[in-house]
Amino acid sequence: MTSAVRERPPSPDRPPGGPEPSRLRLVLAAVLAGAVIVLPLVLFAGRGSGSSEAPPLATASPGRPAVSATATVDPLAAGRALAAKPATGSGVLDSAVGDVASHFDDSGGPGLVDGAPRPQFVGGALSFAVPGGGKRAEMLPLVPEYREGDDLWVHDVSTLHDLPTDTGTWQLVLQWHQEANTGSPPIALEAGRGRLRLANVGADQQDVGPLGPNDTLDVVLHIHFSRNPAAAVVDVWRDGVPKVVGFHPPRGTLLDRGDYLKIGLYRDPAITQASSMTTSRLVVGPTDASINATGITPR
Repeated sequence: MTSAVRERPPSPDRPPGGPEPSRLRLVLAAVLAGAVIVLPLVLFAGRGSGSSEAPPLATASPGRPAVSATATVDPLAAGRALAAKPATGSGVLDSAVGDVASHFDDSGGPGLVDGAPRPQFVGGALSFAVPGGGKRAEMLPLVPEYREGDDLWVHDVSTLHDLPTDTGTWQLVLQWHQEANTGSPPIALEAGRGRLRLANVGADQQDVGPLGPNDTLDVVLHIHFSRNPAAAVVDVWRDGVPKVVGFHPPRGTLLDRGDYLKIGLYRDPAITQASSMTTSRLVVGPTDASINATGITPR
């Protein structure tokens, strides 16, 4: 932060008809005025340009790199782009384009609803509710499974309602599940202990920031799918700010032949508090440009 330089208070006006200053006084006044101008320049001389740079956008956690302090990020770019135009094109799903129900499987079949009412479409949004003791209320976006070498970009805007974010057990709000019906998913956004986290098969959790019970999540994820941990990559931006960058999940982003996307609430049935979530926008595509999120990506 640049320190403020305190200026001298102006001299009081001289009463009319007062004596004229001598030449010596004029010279002294000129010298003092010059000192006032030069002094701030001397004080600030030698300050490097680094002193005016913004602080790093995110702090590295063990096992993942720090985000460059010089990355150019517009925190509102993705939101403005989404609001400005729909996302369309090959392989793109935008819940705001056309009939929202046409983009999802909300059948409530096995693996989508358990101990909870079937998810609903309300005013163009997706509504998920789970009572105390319930386990899941989810939908399947109608997009292809993702295979080795595929790239995926997702923008999810969801609002929580009375979610017990302080719980120490598991709660998922978004996940990519393996074809097998058992086991934790290779990629999931989890809520708990007051934080939002990216999990790989339920472990190796990366912090995505604080989370309250009624927060709105505005997240963009980029995933490169691979069973090879060295090739598998996940990036996460929250509110336009990079939170997880270049993360190579130790178990990879594929556990078998393919992953499919699920959205909604999936949680430990030991949770006794009822909660819900409203998803106002879900956009899925193969590139950042296809979901109108290019502006949030550090270059």
